[in-house]
Amino acid sequence: MKGTKTILLIALMLSVSFLMAQKQVGNVTPMNPINFSNAKTPTDTLMPTSFSTGSPALYGAQGGGYVVGTNGYGDLAKAQLFYVDEPYSIEGCLVWVGAKEIVGTPNTTKFVVYAANGTGTAESGTVNTAPGTELASVTVSMSDLDTSLSLAGAHVFTLTTPVPVTEMYYVGMDFTNTYDDTLGIVSTTDGDALGTELAWEKWNDGTWYSILYAWPLDFDLGFFPIVDMSQSIQTSPINGVICNMYPNPAYGVTIIEYQLTQSSSNVEINILDVTGKLVKSFNEGAKEPGKYNVTFNASELQPGNYFYTINAGNGSKFAKKFQVK
Repeated sequence: MKGTKTILLIALMLSVSFLMAQKQVGNVTPMNPINFSNAKTPTDTLMPTSFSTGSPALYGAQGGGYVVGTNGYGDLAKAQLFYVDEPYSIEGCLVWVGAKEIVGTPNTTKFVVYAANGTGTAESGTVNTAPGTELASVTVSMSDLDTSLSLAGAHVFTLTTPVPVTEMYYVGMDFTNTYDDTLGIVSTTDGDALGTELAWEKWNDGTWYSILYAWPLDFDLGFFPIVDMSQSIQTSPINGVICNMYPNPAYGVTIIEYQLTQSSSNVEINILDVTGKLVKSFNEGAKEPGKYNVTFNASELQPGNYFYTINAGNGSKFAKKFQVK
């Protein structure tokens, strides 16, 4: 009896190993680099680091479908981890769609922002920072999923209400209701992520695994969060300057408050519309370290989105977005 139990246990272990080994890559299609600016102000499109140093590719899954997307293994979701240095709000996401196929009536797919408070399995073992609580989502029909944009096939998802984040989080796609339709998301190339294990997937039993552990492939996923750095109050200097606007959205008397940690021979503050046209300008002249402000009447501006820039010398020029009601 003991020998029978041992044989059964070995058979079970071999079957599990065989199932894991079956999760294999099919064809790999190189992709042209995505064409969008990664400038850091004022509303930013973030990208995983390996997209600036590695090579994009679309990985097929052996047996049909895609590694990053729907496939024959029944994967339910994919997600990419992002870290937060300064608090900001997530407005949406660019998702680099490499391929889609619709069978009959189009099904749906969903973009999701996850808190990093779930439990999952990585190469290093069990972690408590896998994708967890769903913070926000956008559901679209597969027929509406854009693969023909000039941004190399990136589909723009926009959240109805921006999600403020102060710590690490995930953005990704949920394929639970995609069913027989097929969707493939672009990644970087195996080895580009340098073992960082920021790319994750949800199996058909609802459990999360890092992609490095599951396939194993060492890359990042083509999810690019659109974030608004201007929604948080700046508390620490950037090149010696702290700058905030009150109120934002602006209406009536509006104050741009700035603080210098070092002397400047000239401080210039400009207000620009979304086309970059100069609307107002404030030349503050030379300033010593300290706190200052300028005031203007926002009711003189047409409702919409604007930017204000501050140039205090010493490489401290930067911009922030604001809205006029």
